[in-house]
Amino acid sequence: MKSSDITECGQIVRENDPDRFLLSLFASPDRRPDLWGLFAFNHEIAKTREVVSDSTLGLIRLQWWRDEIGSIYAGERSAENVVLGALSSVIHRYSLPQEHFHTLLYAREFDLENVCPGNLEGLLNYCDFTSTPLLKLAVIIAGGEPEMEPVFPVAVNYALAGLLRSVRVHAMQERCYLPEDLMERYNIVKSGLFSLKQQNSLGPLLSEIAQARTPGVKPALPFLKAVSVLSDIYLNHLNRLKYNIYSPRYSIEPPFKALRLALAIKFMHF
Repeated sequence: MKSSDITECGQIVRENDPDRFLLSLFASPDRRPDLWGLFAFNHEIAKTREVVSDSTLGLIRLQWWRDEIGSIYAGERSAENVVLGALSSVIHRYSLPQEHFHTLLYAREFDLENVCPGNLEGLLNYCDFTSTPLLKLAVIIAGGEPEMEPVFPVAVNYALAGLLRSVRVHAMQERCYLPEDLMERYNIVKSGLFSLKQQNSLGPLLSEIAQARTPGVKPALPFLKAVSVLSDIYLNHLNRLKYNIYSPRYSIEPPFKALRLALAIKFMHF
């Protein structure tokens, strides 16, 4: 793909959410710019916790996006913003359901609370709320029907893989999404996690969380297949490393990721 073919939103996604940019390439070329508009919006709200100094400012920022999305659906002029401009066209072109945007914005309020999920169910709910609505919107844009596809398990698997891959990064930001009850059972101390102090029971804890993945999911839409396969690539990579976040290989991309993804989509039977 030539750089000249990538929209401004596409550049935002490629620089800040490269996996979703890669996944967009498994949609037809005419749908990719619309996916980039959606994913650029997701990047904007997902980074809220990182760009504000306190939770009140974060809530104000999310409310601004909520109001602007409401203006789009009301047919009113939204603020001058590259992402909003792209999103407005996408929303009207595909008649995207507004409630999915509300759920995504609501889910990001949890990031501002600086608390861990109470248990594994709470973590899976977080994965659901932050990922499923986005993937439903993406499936519509990619030409599929969310009701006919296993969007929920694919979305949760993808979010789970992302959170497990990000444990080290989140720890350095003093953020933690590990369930409190599992941390207590495995004697994981949050302060030790934040200081990256070696805690041998962390790997088994992360392994238990990974067991919550839904295996054998078989989407029909090529774009959704790609999401599912990429989740498996990441989770299998972490499993081979025994979920050792202290390993220098933990943050390294799985070898030949893009090639493996393309070959899996082309040759694997779903």
